[in-house]
Amino acid sequence: MGEEQTAPIQVTPNGTEPIDVHTDSIEDSEEETVQLPSDRIKGLSPEELKDPNQISVEIADTKAPIVVLFGPPQCGKTMTLVRLTRYLMDKEYTVEPVSEFRPTYDTNYSEICENFNMMMNQNDAAQSTSKISFMLVKVSKNSKTICQILEAPGEYYFNPESPLSAFPGYFNTITSGKNRKIWAIFVEPKWGETEDRKNYVTRMDKLKKKMKKQDKVIIVFNKIDKSNFLIDGDGHVNIKEARGDINSRYPNLFDKFKNTVPIIRWFTPYNFEFCPFQTGDYSRTENKKVKFQPGPEAFPRKLWKIILDKVRG
Repeated sequence: MGEEQTAPIQVTPNGTEPIDVHTDSIEDSEEETVQLPSDRIKGLSPEELKDPNQISVEIADTKAPIVVLFGPPQCGKTMTLVRLTRYLMDKEYTVEPVSEFRPTYDTNYSEICENFNMMMNQNDAAQSTSKISFMLVKVSKNSKTICQILEAPGEYYFNPESPLSAFPGYFNTITSGKNRKIWAIFVEPKWGETEDRKNYVTRMDKLKKKMKKQDKVIIVFNKIDKSNFLIDGDGHVNIKEARGDINSRYPNLFDKFKNTVPIIRWFTPYNFEFCPFQTGDYSRTENKKVKFQPGPEAFPRKLWKIILDKVRG
């Protein structure tokens, strides 16, 4: 997989060491606009800052599946990428950034690519992790590509302050590309107001219109350690209670991914996998830095196993 390449898609206008980290119901509208970028998003050109539809990305490998980390701002997507990268490197996978994903004028992205391994493993990663806005990495083993993992600003997926915002052009082009997509949809135990969560669920309707039949879905219950469902330090979780909690906090989220295939739906009622996740533990030092200690290996192991199953299936 991934050895034979086709022409790139060009989107133009129309783990054990501790690290420091940067803590970081709607109706369809006929006049949707794309949410303008915030100052938190790094590396954009002046034109891209003025118009998110000008944001340019390139998918060079149009065959390897793309795991899209999908969620609102500050839901933990970046640290999930860090934790998963550390786990995969420990298991002798190769995880490398795709340098051509962003244009060369994005010097922030170029710097991240050049220093990727150091950023993932260094003791002081407060500044480096805060620089990650866009990141596409390729995962391989024995020189064979397995998948790609995409991290991008949550503002463009769902912004509670602008829930009706349209997806920007680069996102639409990625969804229409040839690569199969595995959507890792992030939820949390203590996120947002009731209306925010309802709007996030409604956002799934727009996402589903971008999905293809071969796409897969993983609902990632991130920050499981902030809930009452984590049983012990080995990563055991009360899955039944955790699922019920998310189904209650995010009403109708599961129903968005119901299995409609006759007979099969009686055995597999939903077309998604449910995966609890914890990146690790965070503590503040005397100099006000936030230390990160990776959590139980059981969490990235489980997430990666689900991803592999979706890639192979």
